Amino acid sequence: MSDTPVLSLGGVTRRFRSGDETLEILKGASFDLYPGEIVALVAPSGTGKSTLLHIAGLLESPQDGAVRIAGRETRNLSDTARTQIRRDEIGFVYQFHHLLAEFSALEM
Repeated sequence: MSDTPVLSLGGVTRRFRSGDETLEILKGASFDLYPGEIVALVAPSGTGKSTLLHIAGLLESPQDGAVRIAGRETRNLSDTARTQIRRDEIGFVYQFHHLLAEFSALEM
């Protein structure tokens, strides 16, 4: 196994405003994912799983903490550079695929 994680989250915090209230969805979330590892993110509804995946996939940015893809810090990357990493290095498999009902996967 490689010494460098393919994905590393360190101290990731994500907050959202809801009216006068601030909701802290992620508070110091950290983990490393190494080449060849398979992981599952399992938790009750509303606990921040989608937020964590959006941050790990560079679709959202954390307020605090670091996201590294293959050892590369992503905090100060341009939107174009983040898109390139998503295109070349990250894959998503959605629970709900939202395909058009009138087409098969082969017809898409």
